[in-house]
Amino acid sequence: MTKGWIIVDMVNDFVTGKFGSDAAVVAAKNTGKALSEVADKLPVVFTMDTHVPDDPEFRVWGEHCLIGTTGSELDPNVSGYKGYRIRKRRYDSFLDTDLDPYLRMHNITDLYISGVSTDICVAHTVAGAFFRYYKVTVVKDLCASIDPLDHSKALKSMKKYYGASVINLRQFLMEVI
Repeated sequence: MTKGWIIVDMVNDFVTGKFGSDAAVVAAKNTGKALSEVADKLPVVFTMDTHVPDDPEFRVWGEHCLIGTTGSELDPNVSGYKGYRIRKRRYDSFLDTDLDPYLRMHNITDLYISGVSTDICVAHTVAGAFFRYYKVTVVKDLCASIDPLDHSKALKSMKKYYGASVINLRQFLMEVI
């Protein structure tokens, strides 16, 4: 069993930009602090929502995370840390990316997943991991949604439908360090 950590879409548009929130800023700061303690103890993957002009997703959300803009770049709280970076265009970080081959190449079977937005890209990434037979643990303190109620509902849903364990930051640090 090898563990890895996927940090989903901790990008500027989702932390301080168009879809940013106070909760996302706190999650980004806490993620940066956690990275300073565990980055050398397990493989880290950053997924980065990145879209092309006229992306069909813009019909739902409007323009965001446009390729070549600062909106699609990692938030400064996490950008200085090493880790594999994956640009993605879908909610699910596994869909149409090399995430699964990368994890398998490194024999990673157990995943910690965190990021924004809990109810959208984090939840879909957890589903993608579940359908590929990974064991998933969500670090709830390192996740955020625009609406706190959506955050809570998503955590319950991931636990119920995908068997994800849901832990807090303290538990995460105790497990990894």
